[in-house]
Amino acid sequence: MTTTVVRATSSSAFLSVIPHLLECTPRQSLVVVPFEGTHSLGAMRVDLPPEGDPVEEGLASTVIGMACKVRRTDAVAVVVYADASLAAGAPHLGFVDAVRSRAQICGLRLVDALVVGQDGWATYADPAVVHPLAEIAAHPQPLADGAPVHPDQLSAATLPDVDTGAASDFGRILDDVETRLRGARAPRRLSPARRARIEATLDGIGDPPALFEKLASVRGDAFELADLTALGYCLERPFLRDVALVQWATDLPTGDAVLRAQTAYRAGTPVPTDLARPLCGEGAHPDPFRLTAGLDACRQVASLTPLERRAGALSACAWLAWAKGRATHAADYAGRALDIDATHGLSEIVMTLVSAGTLPEWVFERPTSPAGRGSSRGSRGR
Repeated sequence: MTTTVVRATSSSAFLSVIPHLLECTPRQSLVVVPFEGTHSLGAMRVDLPPEGDPVEEGLASTVIGMACKVRRTDAVAVVVYADASLAAGAPHLGFVDAVRSRAQICGLRLVDALVVGQDGWATYADPAVVHPLAEIAAHPQPLADGAPVHPDQLSAATLPDVDTGAASDFGRILDDVETRLRGARAPRRLSPARRARIEATLDGIGDPPALFEKLASVRGDAFELADLTALGYCLERPFLRDVALVQWATDLPTGDAVLRAQTAYRAGTPVPTDLARPLCGEGAHPDPFRLTAGLDACRQVASLTPLERRAGALSACAWLAWAKGRATHAADYAGRALDIDATHGLSEIVMTLVSAGTLPEWVFERPTSPAGRGSSRGSRGR
């Protein structure tokens, strides 16, 4: 589910916008776009069930129910993305009829019902007229600062490629840091460069909120390796991982407060409810850039971390994807974490939320005054 607002002047222009709303070109998917008047309020995607499957009725109710949760929604558009040819007619007509029926029951106007197939696109109002896909591609980029569009809904969840040697070094530094933190001295045979990396990683671990805030300001994948190793150490420890997730969804002062609360919790003091709310998807709409920067960092860490130690980083990726409304990606990350550790707590929670069709409250809100990109809503003295 996304909440970007765009305008389109024709059905083909509208179809050109959807991949940018979803940051992917969907495959075998139903996309529902909520509207307020003539303005789209975002987009949500679900997998297409097999034609005629009994789950169609329930899924239709679910997607329209989610559209109704988006404030100010008074209409919806429906788009099917199918791998099939449209030459024999529009596929999944029964499912689309079920979605349209649920929308009507809920008092939502139907803006359009479209299908994109292997050989063209059409409207369900006149499925015999198949338009060329080139009509969609002819429209200019609709979002000036839009994210890259991936070829399908799962591609963005693929971890970055990393050099095998770099991954080996990453795991070795984590081991070295843990050895130092246990009070053991580093062996004399360590190279000066390796000793320097240990010290740099320890510096990051020494003030976790400062580390997380630094990572929240990074664009793309321009992360410093010492910061990633420090983050890798934190993501293996749930109480520090949760500080990072809440801080990326809020700000630096909140991260400081959560770290204090988590430390007190380890001594038996309950964590205040208001500090735990963001982890449950409650509260103000996060700055999307902070969530994206955090996810990029966690993806880098997951790709560098040895497989057997990767569950913590993958669970952080899962939560951040869920926080961004990317349920498909969240389930993918959580599933990979559970393949490593079948009882991994946060991964189990995220998988349960996704299976129940639950998304954060803020996903259904349009941000009104987001924090400046790359900045925190608050600061602290150093």
